[in-house]
Amino acid sequence: MKTYAMPTGNKINGFTLAETLITLVIIGVVAALTIPRLLNKYQHTVNIVKWRKAYSQFSQIALKMSEDYEVSTFEQVLATENTDNNKNEAAIRLFRKYFKHLNADCNGTCKGRSGWNCQGILVDKYTTYTSEYRYLNGTSAGYWVLGYYPTVCFQTPDYVFAMDTNTYLYGRISVDVNGTKAPNVIGKDIFVLNMNDLKKVVPGGENQFYSNADYACNENAKYGGPACSAKYLRNW
Repeated sequence: MKTYAMPTGNKINGFTLAETLITLVIIGVVAALTIPRLLNKYQHTVNIVKWRKAYSQFSQIALKMSEDYEVSTFEQVLATENTDNNKNEAAIRLFRKYFKHLNADCNGTCKGRSGWNCQGILVDKYTTYTSEYRYLNGTSAGYWVLGYYPTVCFQTPDYVFAMDTNTYLYGRISVDVNGTKAPNVIGKDIFVLNMNDLKKVVPGGENQFYSNADYACNENAKYGGPACSAKYLRNW
């Protein structure tokens, strides 16, 4: 019959203090490297979802305008609405018809800049907001996003959008999906669409609308970012 020796000691193997501290340091370093990346990825996904929602909303509004005014282009709609020969006021009236909740707060519209009045129209002729917005390569986009003077701008519960009324490119709209928050970069939280063809709202990067190489969704492009609007509608 076999017999077994009973353990004679009570020694327990474990981590030393130094080993524990080293492990915690390693965990901290890994977290510092991965958490910001995960947060950025999450915010990127949120911005794309918001952009898709905005694009869908403008597409539906464009179709409704076509039906209501019995025309095929935004230019015709604006001309019909422009009874007092003031495209800015006409655009303001028009968008207020189709967006139920537009912010008329002087300090809330378009990043809270004092240059915007309560109606949502830019009153400063040439702004100094050149550092507010950037292309993907980090260079300043100047006032490309909000357009040249004059521009109408509104804040919805979900995003800010602006339209330049002093250009031949009717229906060109910039959408800032997260309002006052960073990064204020075209192609990351700012997207562009053209709704002049009321039957087909065109995102930047398609149908010759900011679709050449200079506007690609690429950090190496000269004015990189506008074409991200189409890219992120289709995939990302």
